[in-house]
Amino acid sequence: MSAPVRTPADGALAGTLRALLGDAIAATGPAVVERRVSPYRSTHELEDVDLVLADGRRLRLVLKACGLAATHGVRPRIVMDGHRELWAYEALLPRLDLGAPRFFGRLDLGPDGERLVLERIAGEPLHLAGDLDAWHEAARWLARFHARGLEYWKAVAASGRALSQDPALHERWLARARRRAVTGEGATVWTEEIDDAARRAIRILADSPRTLVHGELYASNVIDSGTGAEPRVRVVDWESIGVGPAALDLAALTAGDWSDAVRGELVAAYRAAVGPDIARHPLFEPALDSARLVNALQWLGWSEGWSAPPHQARDWHSEARAAAARVMAAGEP
Repeated sequence: MSAPVRTPADGALAGTLRALLGDAIAATGPAVVERRVSPYRSTHELEDVDLVLADGRRLRLVLKACGLAATHGVRPRIVMDGHRELWAYEALLPRLDLGAPRFFGRLDLGPDGERLVLERIAGEPLHLAGDLDAWHEAARWLARFHARGLEYWKAVAASGRALSQDPALHERWLARARRRAVTGEGATVWTEEIDDAARRAIRILADSPRTLVHGELYASNVIDSGTGAEPRVRVVDWESIGVGPAALDLAALTAGDWSDAVRGELVAAYRAAVGPDIARHPLFEPALDSARLVNALQWLGWSEGWSAPPHQARDWHSEARAAAARVMAAGEP
């Protein structure tokens, strides 16, 4: 169980939340706040907050740090925008209507910084789900998201708020990953084949279908609300929302120790639901292998000041080598 957060601001926070939520709670009398560090905290300060109302109702919320200091230096500057997620919740996700957490507003906690106030979704992260049906539904959700994104991505790109997953960014991940491998413990695992495959992968992704992308659609950012829930899967953590190759999200969702058969089922579920502009593109398969390599390079080059929590940790060197071998074996498309 996560440790309680004890702070003298709790009483004031209860009143502030009451004022922020307004008609969403429609209650009178005092309210009590219960705060705990979220067990799913990763790069951002994240708290589970229960607002216990005078009539006994309990409103379950998440307080997530935003602003430029939100990640305390563990998120690289090349992808950092302290208010990108706030923009997404305010301006974009309501238009997509695909089950993102409800956004209640932003709080300024003074020295403690800014917080997004979000719905805390009941359920468990997808990586803990034993039901393969939930994974299939996540693949279909992603297909719907990408299909809707085809309508919006050009306008979103023009806004300048979304992260641009373009060749320049991918080249920077390659350079960072190579530098860290040469100077750190990974010196023996870097190969010329990774360099060659990465450059080929970046070219392939540049020519593959573009749409809105979540940017970090790993299983830890997908909540399985359980059998019978509608919608069954809900997606959280939108700080990397951007525009780029659709394959990046699909590669992230299907990362892990799957058999080729099961991974193929997930890809097929996505492909059947996404529509012809993406599903029938000649680079669909090459882009997926390329995206697996670029995603691995991102985490290899991410940040020296951050280590993934256990539920997110992976051997990205092995992932990079395996993906590089597939890219080179496939040859130029």
